[in-house]
Amino acid sequence: MFRALRVIRRIAVIGNGGGGKSTLCRALGDRLGLRVREVDAVQWLPGWRRAPLDETVRTLEAWAAEDSWVIDGFGPWPVIDRRMERADTIVYIDLPFRTHLWWAAKRQIASRLAGRAWAGQTAAPPTLRLFRTLSRVNALRPQIFEVVSRNDRAAKLVHLRSPAAIARWLTEVTAGADRTAQPAR
Repeated sequence: MFRALRVIRRIAVIGNGGGGKSTLCRALGDRLGLRVREVDAVQWLPGWRRAPLDETVRTLEAWAAEDSWVIDGFGPWPVIDRRMERADTIVYIDLPFRTHLWWAAKRQIASRLAGRAWAGQTAAPPTLRLFRTLSRVNALRPQIFEVVSRNDRAAKLVHLRSPAAIARWLTEVTAGADRTAQPAR
């Protein structure tokens, strides 16, 4: 799956909600020593109100200009395109829609029980709103795939279609990073 052993410094992770992006990003950040940035934390103000677009774009562009990162999530289309161009690895989590729905539903319940959510929010978004968003993003799958695979991006794309593939790739990439960190003998 992961073809070549190379240094990974800029990883863009994209996919529908409830697909394990944040969990994967945290694991990548920990294992590769990279800073993890969460797009949702920038584009949503408290209470799941949209942040001003110009501020969101400015922050996301600044993140992408850094030398190393793991960026979790979408953001506005032009920013996504530039981030994909800058990334040396693009991870597209593309699970079956029912998996995204199921995992998002479990996250909603866990968030309500814990009294905290993700993206710096204190409460999960309204469930109906979340499921509508998941449905809209699912309908955009062809456009998302086009953005992550156009031109030379196909060579740096890791297209993960199952939870097992996510786990396998994480093991491969972090094992590869351990080997590249070893001194030459």
